[in-house]
Amino acid sequence: MTDMPIKIEEEEDEKKKKRKRFLWLWLLFMILIGIAGGTYLYVNHSRFIPKSQLMAGDFLPNQKDAKKMSDTELAKYAQEAVDASQFQLMINPKSTISFDTQSGYIGIKNPKTNAYPINVRFYTSDNKEVYVSGAIEPGQEVTSGTLSSKLKKGTYEVKARFDIYDNKTKQKRGQQFAVVAMTVQ
Repeated sequence: MTDMPIKIEEEEDEKKKKRKRFLWLWLLFMILIGIAGGTYLYVNHSRFIPKSQLMAGDFLPNQKDAKKMSDTELAKYAQEAVDASQFQLMINPKSTISFDTQSGYIGIKNPKTNAYPINVRFYTSDNKEVYVSGAIEPGQEVTSGTLSSKLKKGTYEVKARFDIYDNKTKQKRGQQFAVVAMTVQ
């Protein structure tokens, strides 16, 4: 009688081992199928991607029309770029205005060396605009002008704002500031 339960237990252990072995073989088979399928797709479908199609990134094309610049050409090009980017501010630090006419000496120059036209606006310390020059091209100057707002007699510390414009597009490129002692007498 004792032999019977041992045989049943051995048979059950044997069935469990077979089932476990079968599951492991089935899992291994599925992994192999996955690897084989992935390899097949990779090898066969990579042939259909056109060579001109870029998968990732963008690469520099071969040279076509470019040539190497000589040292003198490079120096000339660099100097032109520097000259075009420079701006020289020229304004007389003292201005004298007649109280009666509200006009007088305003010394503003836009030298020929500047590449950009300018417009100059004068503001009092309380930000009241008192003068606008209008466009001043390179090589031009303003020696006299009339104030747009009346000022009382006295000496004012006036802020001059130079608006700098692109000579081709006429769009504002930047601004600079200077201080002028304006005397109204």
